[in-house]
Amino acid sequence: MAADLTYHPDVKATTMHTELLAPAGDWDAMRAAVANGADAVYFGLTNHNARHRAANFHLVELPKVMGFLHDHNVRGYVTINTLAFSDELPEIVEVVREVAKAGADAVIVQDFGLARLIHAIAPTLPIHGSTQMTLTEPRGLERVRGDLGVERVILARELSLADVARIRQATTLPVEVFVHGALCVSYSGQCLTSESFGGRSANRGQCAQACRQPYDLIVDGQTVDMEGRSYLLSPRDLASADVMDEVVAAGVAAVKIEGRLKSAHYVAAATQTYRAALDAALAGKPVELSSQQRMDLQQSFSRGFAYGFLKGVNHQELVEGKCPKHRGVRAAVVVGVSDHGVIVRYERGMTLKPGDGVVFDEGHPEQDEQGGRIYAINRAPKWGGVELVLGHGAINFGSVAKGATVWRTDDPTIRKRLERSVQLDGPVHRAPLHVAVTAVAGQPLQLIWRDEAGNEVSIVSEQAMEAARQHPLTVELLTQQLGRLGETPYELASVTLNGGEDATPVMVPKSVLNDLRRRSAEKLIALRQQRQPHAATSRDVLAEMRRRIATQHRNHDNSLHLTVLARSLAQVDAAAAWRGEGELAHVAMIYCEFEDVKRYGEAVRVARDAGVPVALATTRIIKPGEESLLRQIAACEPDAVLARNLAGLAFFHEEKPRMPLIADYSLNIANELTAQWLSEQGVARMVPSYDLNWRQMLAMFERFGAGMFEAVVHQQMPMFHMEHCVFAATLSQGRDHRTCGRPCEKHHVELRDHVGVAHPLLADVGCRNTVHNGQAQSAANYLPAMRDAGLTWFRVELMRQAPGDTSMLLNHYANMLVGREQPVQARRQLRVLNQLGVTAGTLEHD
Repeated sequence: MAADLTYHPDVKATTMHTELLAPAGDWDAMRAAVANGADAVYFGLTNHNARHRAANFHLVELPKVMGFLHDHNVRGYVTINTLAFSDELPEIVEVVREVAKAGADAVIVQDFGLARLIHAIAPTLPIHGSTQMTLTEPRGLERVRGDLGVERVILARELSLADVARIRQATTLPVEVFVHGALCVSYSGQCLTSESFGGRSANRGQCAQACRQPYDLIVDGQTVDMEGRSYLLSPRDLASADVMDEVVAAGVAAVKIEGRLKSAHYVAAATQTYRAALDAALAGKPVELSSQQRMDLQQSFSRGFAYGFLKGVNHQELVEGKCPKHRGVRAAVVVGVSDHGVIVRYERGMTLKPGDGVVFDEGHPEQDEQGGRIYAINRAPKWGGVELVLGHGAINFGSVAKGATVWRTDDPTIRKRLERSVQLDGPVHRAPLHVAVTAVAGQPLQLIWRDEAGNEVSIVSEQAMEAARQHPLTVELLTQQLGRLGETPYELASVTLNGGEDATPVMVPKSVLNDLRRRSAEKLIALRQQRQPHAATSRDVLAEMRRRIATQHRNHDNSLHLTVLARSLAQVDAAAAWRGEGELAHVAMIYCEFEDVKRYGEAVRVARDAGVPVALATTRIIKPGEESLLRQIAACEPDAVLARNLAGLAFFHEEKPRMPLIADYSLNIANELTAQWLSEQGVARMVPSYDLNWRQMLAMFERFGAGMFEAVVHQQMPMFHMEHCVFAATLSQGRDHRTCGRPCEKHHVELRDHVGVAHPLLADVGCRNTVHNGQAQSAANYLPAMRDAGLTWFRVELMRQAPGDTSMLLNHYANMLVGREQPVQARRQLRVLNQLGVTAGTLEHD
C-alpha cells in the first residue's frame, strides 16, 4: 500500500464561484428557493426592510430560519435595507444583536450611518451595500468599503454589463447584480414619488407603485395621443438567463433574483431556471433555455421581458406602456363572440385547457377588462378556432372586442408542478468533506474529517488494524464506503490514505468503515448545529457614537442665509439681482442645476459679477466613464459644489480638497450617524433626507445640531429619477442619446396623473430624467420652528419661474424668515404664484 494516495471526485461545490441569490418573502418561498438550487436566500424581518408588504419573518423566527438554511448548506442574508430615523436606532441595535446571534451570513443595508453602526456592533457580521445605496462607480464603492465595512455591493440596476466590467477592473470589492424580476423605473434609493404623494416612502419599504399608474403625455401644453400607451413609466420585467455567460464574464460575485413579494412558484421557476443557466455558464457550456423554462418564467410572473439595462440603454424597448400588470403567456386572439363563450384563434404553438385562467386585453387602460377561468373548450371550425366557455356570468360578452389578445394568466398544471418542486428530499447543495486516513498495521485506523466551514472531527477504530493477507485497504474502497453519506448535508470531496513509514498494507472490514463513517457524520452534524454566532460587543456603541457627536465643537455663524437653486441663466440673473432688507439683503449662494453643463461657466461669471457666491450641482448619478462631468464642474472654479452622490464627494475630496462641498438630499441623510460620517468626508453643509417629516428631522437636529444643515423650504419635489428617457421613448424612434435627436432640448414635457395634476419632466446632461411634483411644497408653516431649532440656512428651489416670479418668491420667504410676514398670509400669496397651489408635503406626513 503506497503512502499519500489521494482521490478527488468531481464535486460541484468546490468549483462554484458565482452565487445564485433568491428571494423569500415567506416560508413557502424560502423552501422553493432552497429546493430549486439557490446558493443563498435574502429575506426581511417584519420591520426595517424594503418590502414592507411581504409576509416577512419575525425576529423570534430567525434562529429557525438560519438553522433551516444552514442545514441545507444555503446562506441567509437579512435585509435591513431602509433609511433609519434617529428615534429608531436603539430598536435597530437590538435587532442587529439578534441577527448576529442567529448566525446570519450577511446583512443588506441602505443607510450609511446604520452600516457604520452595524460594523461597530458586530465586526464579523458581513455587510452588503444595498442597491438602495445607489452605487454606480468605483469611487463610491471604495468609500463604503473603507469607512463603513461594506464587503459586497449590490449595484444599481441601471448599469450595463460593460459598466459592471469597468467597475470590476477598478476595484476588488465583490459586486452583485440583479438578473431577473421587476424593475423600478427610478434609481433605487432615489425615488421620492410615494413619499411625495402620500407619505409612503420607497426608502422605507412602502412603495405605492406610482410608476405602474397611467399618465398622459403633455408636450408644449398639448396632450399627445399615445395610441393606448398610457403606462409611460412601467418597465417590462428583467430576464437575462440566456445571457448568463456574459453576466459571469463581467466578474460578478453573485446574481440576484428579485421577488420578495412574489409567490413560491415564481421563486421556484426563477431559481431552477437561473440555476441551470448559471451552472452552464460556469462550466463554459452554451446557455440554452428550453421552451418549458421560458414558459415557466412567463407564466409565474411577467409584464413582458427585456434585458433591462444589462445590454445598454434602449428607450424603445424598456417600456411598452400598455399594461402594468402580470399578463402571463400570450395564448390567442379573439375572433368573435358566441352565445355561450368567446371564439379565439390560438397563437402558434399554444393551446388552452379547462382550468386555465385567461384575460381578454384590448390594449388600452380605459377598457372594461374581462377574464376568468375556462370551464370548457369547444371546437369552432367555421371560425377556424375554438370556443372558450367561462363560468356562468363570469364575463360581460359585450365588453370582449374582436382582435383582443387572450393572455393565459394562470396554468394550474405548471403551478402545481412548480409547487411540487418545493418538496425537499435532503439538501440540494452538499458541503464537501475532505478525509485523511491513517492506516498502520498494529494500530487503530484513524480518520480526520474536515469540512469547508472549518469543522473537524477525528475518530479512530476500536481495534488495531491487521496486516492484509488479501483485499488490502485502498483509496477506491475508502471512497466507496466513506462516500455513502446518504441524507447528510455532505458529499465526499477527497480522500487521502497514508500507510505510515513502512507502508504495510492493512485489511479493514467494510463494517468498520461504515461505522466510522456514521459516527463521523453524526459528530460533524453536531458541530454544525453548534452554530457560531457573530460576536456582538456588549458596549453601548450607539451611546458612544452619540456622545462623540455631541461633544464635537461646531462653531457656526448664527446669521440667516437664504439660498436659491436656479435651472436657467435667466433665473441666475434674477436671483443675483434680488435685493432684500437687513440680514437678508441678498442671496447667500446660488446653486446651478442646468441640463447643459457647458453653460455653467457663464452662470459662474454672472453670479461673480453680482458678488454672489455660486455652487454647481453634480448630476445625481455618475457612471463609469462619466467623471468628465465632474471635471467640467471643477474647471468652472465655482465657490462650492452641490454633491449629489458619493462619486462627486470622493472626486472633489481627492482632486480638489479645498473645494467646499454641500451634501444634497439625494445622499439620504436621515440620522445623526449618517450626518457624522458625511461631515468626516469634508462636507461643509448638508440637506436632510426628504423622507423625514418635521418631527423626525427635529430628532436628528437634537442629536447632531442644526447648524450644519440647510433646509429646502420651497421646491417641486423630485420624484422619479430615471435612466429611462421619456423624451426619447415618446418623441423619437431613437434608442439612446446618439439617435434620439434630443427632443428634450426642443420641448417642455409634463406627465399628467390620474387625478389631473401635470408633473414637469426634466432631463439632465446624462440624459437621465426627473419627474417633479406639479404641486410645490412649502415649509412656510414650519419656518418659526426651524429657526427655533437652530437652522440658519434656507433654500428656495426654482422650477420654471420667470424673473418676476422669482423675486416675489424670494421676497415672501425672506419676509417670513425675519418675521415681517406671517406664514398664513404668505401661503395665500404662494398659492397665487403656483398654479396648482402649495402643500406642506413630506414635512407633515407622519
